[in-house]
Amino acid sequence: MVLDSDYLQIGGIKKIISEHIKLESMAEEKGKLKESTLYCEKIISNLKMLKKLDSNSPSYDNLIASWEKRKTELLNSNDITKSVREKNKTVKSDGKGLIGQMEKEFRERILSLISDSKVKWSEIGGLEEQKNTIKEAVFFAMAQPDLDVKVPNLKNILLFGPPGTGKTTIAKAISSNIDATFFNVPVSELMSRYVGDSERIVSSLYGVAREKSPAVVFLDEIESLLRQRGDGNKNAGAVLQQFLAQLDGFSTDESFVMTVAATNVPWELDQAILSRFEKRIYIGLPDVETRKKILEIHTLKKGYQVETSIQSIAEKTTDFSGRDLSFLCSEAIRNMLRRTNRDLMKDTDRVIGGGEKVTYRVNPIEDRDFYDALLKIKPATNNEMNKKYQDWREEFANN
Repeated sequence: MVLDSDYLQIGGIKKIISEHIKLESMAEEKGKLKESTLYCEKIISNLKMLKKLDSNSPSYDNLIASWEKRKTELLNSNDITKSVREKNKTVKSDGKGLIGQMEKEFRERILSLISDSKVKWSEIGGLEEQKNTIKEAVFFAMAQPDLDVKVPNLKNILLFGPPGTGKTTIAKAISSNIDATFFNVPVSELMSRYVGDSERIVSSLYGVAREKSPAVVFLDEIESLLRQRGDGNKNAGAVLQQFLAQLDGFSTDESFVMTVAATNVPWELDQAILSRFEKRIYIGLPDVETRKKILEIHTLKKGYQVETSIQSIAEKTTDFSGRDLSFLCSEAIRNMLRRTNRDLMKDTDRVIGGGEKVTYRVNPIEDRDFYDALLKIKPATNNEMNKKYQDWREEFANN
């Protein structure tokens, strides 16, 4: 088991090995056998140290054996002939297995974040102004002008607002409507306790995204990058710089990779991050008409009958997010099922334990089902938080 106190040491050793591999290669190219042999010894020693510290990782035995072989060949060589050079190149290639293995693991990690997105714009209630801003950006990035001009592409978008307002859904809609590869990336997936690994993961993310272009990279909880730096993690500054460099690099990149970042706490982001996002779009709480549409999506469009005024429920759910309304409808449906199947509910142990096939009745959802649900389900955002979002929006939003 790797202790927390070992992580920094492991990362540092990996970085040293990487540097020594480069120096060994340079010494070999210059014909400095003795110097090359010394670097081999250092690499072998550090690999053995890694093997002791990093017991959770694959065995380092093959890597150590490769470099032992490399060292032996160097010691047995009086001069570097062409044939020896070719052998050395092969051994060195094998010896770089540590870096190659790391890059392979990072790539597999990134590929696992690709999600299947089939969300259509019509499925997102309200937010017409925000959706039009994003759709316009995608259009000009993907279409071709009829004159030989360079149209500035909008490729970095920050979505901010209360939790549950549809930021992730919007990012999925961007991807599905241009048939792009969608990378759903919690920022926590980019972070590593090993020194240097996080930067490589970020670089791998955008490298794979360019390969899979057109692509949409959705970074959820982007503020986590800033939190890491604020917690005194010295490595976080390097990670942030790598991330910012990747965003900057797309200004002249012909591949289409759009970065959509989301945050519930935009005030925790610093100016360095904000300056990279051409559009900072507020995704706020739904108004009464949008709330009505969302309530209908979770009841009528799922086949339920509703014997109450959905308009009335919408008016009673001020400050509810789309997610809150989803929870409200689920609770109202459960209330209806309990009320309609009282006797059946007494036999739950018989059904669950005995595996008997049982059906239950579904009746219309009534006023009392929603009103009882409103006693339990409360909005996740209060007035104080809403004011904070509005203040930040007035100062920084530009949609």
